[in-house]
Amino acid sequence: MTYDGSRRKGPRRWRFGIGARLGAAFVAIVGLAVGASLVGWLSYRELSGELSRIAEVQMPQLAFASRLSKAGADIGSVTAALTGAETRAEYDETRRVYAERLAALQALLEDNEAEPSVQKLLPLAASINGNLARIDLAAGKRFTLAEAMRADVDELRWVQADLIEEADPLVDDIRFNIEAETRNGRSAAALGEQRRSEALLTVVSQANLATGLIARLVSSATAEEVQEANAFLGDSADELAARLATLEGWPDSLTVRQLARRILQQSDPATGTPNRKRSEMREAERLGELAKENGRLVAALGQRIEAEVVAIEASAGAAAQRAAAAIDLGRKLLAAIAVLAVALAVVIGVCYVHRSLLVRIDQLAHAATAISAGNPAVPIPPGGNDELADLARALTLFRQTRDELVQSAKLAALGQMAAGIGHELNQPLAAIRAHIHSGSTLISRGNSEQALNNLEKIRGLTSRMAGQISHIRRFARRPDAKLQPVDLAAVVHEALSLLDHRFEEEGATLALVLPPDLPHVMAEPVRLEQVVVNLVANALDAVAERPERVVTVTAVGSGEGASLIVGDTGAGIAAGNRDAVFDPFFTTKPVGAGLGLGLSISYNIIKDFGADIAVMETGPRGTSFIVSLKGAA
Repeated sequence: MTYDGSRRKGPRRWRFGIGARLGAAFVAIVGLAVGASLVGWLSYRELSGELSRIAEVQMPQLAFASRLSKAGADIGSVTAALTGAETRAEYDETRRVYAERLAALQALLEDNEAEPSVQKLLPLAASINGNLARIDLAAGKRFTLAEAMRADVDELRWVQADLIEEADPLVDDIRFNIEAETRNGRSAAALGEQRRSEALLTVVSQANLATGLIARLVSSATAEEVQEANAFLGDSADELAARLATLEGWPDSLTVRQLARRILQQSDPATGTPNRKRSEMREAERLGELAKENGRLVAALGQRIEAEVVAIEASAGAAAQRAAAAIDLGRKLLAAIAVLAVALAVVIGVCYVHRSLLVRIDQLAHAATAISAGNPAVPIPPGGNDELADLARALTLFRQTRDELVQSAKLAALGQMAAGIGHELNQPLAAIRAHIHSGSTLISRGNSEQALNNLEKIRGLTSRMAGQISHIRRFARRPDAKLQPVDLAAVVHEALSLLDHRFEEEGATLALVLPPDLPHVMAEPVRLEQVVVNLVANALDAVAERPERVVTVTAVGSGEGASLIVGDTGAGIAAGNRDAVFDPFFTTKPVGAGLGLGLSISYNIIKDFGADIAVMETGPRGTSFIVSLKGAA
């Protein structure tokens, strides 16, 4: 309950205001939150046991299963590369990786925290390790034979080159001998030389062929390719041996025969390259068998690992299901409480906070903004029986006070001009008394024509006094909120007429510049006249103590309207005060010399016109205010 602090008569009473209503809503929401917390505590207490078991048992097992599965997959991924290596360096690198992964798997299986069923995989890992040793042996023999065969091929290519180099001069000699024997008519000898040439050339060609076939044999990958290369190599070796036999009695062919026999040695199926190739193929076949065995062992290991991982995952899944069952009831209860809380929040937010508070606050804010801008006709939303109703009544009172304060400011200005107004009225009254006295004398003397002339003068003076009083009454009355086209020059003249006496009494000079073609502006004449009076009165105050006392009033027309500039030759506005000159109750005058409302009221009036007022310039030589008014359509 909140205390009703309104200024109504009668005893104080308590009421169910905004604070009490929001407090009740807060208590209701807090009650729902406490209920949700209680439900959560009861349901999650059961859940905590399952979560502890999952964290302490199932999660380590799942992590172990993940590592175990990865270790098995790592071994399986490198198995094919191990047996398919083409070079010793490639094999050594693959074998190193394979051994590291196998050692990691064995270390994982030997972990003390591993399940007994997992540790049963150790013999299988040991079998893979033993098979790896046999693969090492077979691969080592295979690479040794392959390297030896490549060395044989390299050597044979050098032998082939030397054979061709040795055979070339022998061929040239045979050709020379054939030509010489032919010229000497020894055809039989020439025929013998011809046969020797054919045998030498055949040896060279068969040696080249045998060398190429040996190279082809070394690079053969299948048994069919090896058999085909061996068949051609045997035929070539037989032909080479037969041709070498025909060169046995020729001493010059000794080197050629030695080189050719070296090629024949490498072509020997029992001791040469074909024998090494057969051995290399046997080791490759054995390596393939070991690879199959290794693949079988790795596959079996993967299956066992997969079975263990599935078992661990099933155990974790069962624990998760128990945890889900523990959550389900709490979730349903929390959902029900959440729905109730949302419904309550919607009711409070939409039905009360939005409709009863925010909308009214927005209306009050709009009204306060309009009141601060000087709009006297802005509607204030009706009240009720809560704090916002008090605020609405306070705004109403504030608007009344503001309007009264503005009116008081105008009346104060009239009060300050009272002496001048009395002077304006006393002069015509003195003249009237003089004319009445003179008229009485003229009538007594029978000069009625001259007496009528005095009466006409009296009528003119009374008309002048009536106009002056009408102007003062118009300035003092409350203004109209409706804007209309206004003659700016006429308003300026009327405002200055109220301050003529101050110029005379204070010895100030008025510099007035009003163009004849000045456009009309949108304003309310009484309030615009009040702005001009305030600005000119401030200018007179600013030059009161100055040696040069000049007040300048200038109007300038433009395409958008007109601007009124009021300047003085005062001391200027201090830099620290320039931003505060339009604030209410701000004044630099002595205490009792002013309320500090003139410029503030003028600012709000001009803003209400949709126009602008600002300090145009200020300094030691004086200050100028500019009022920019919109033109009448």
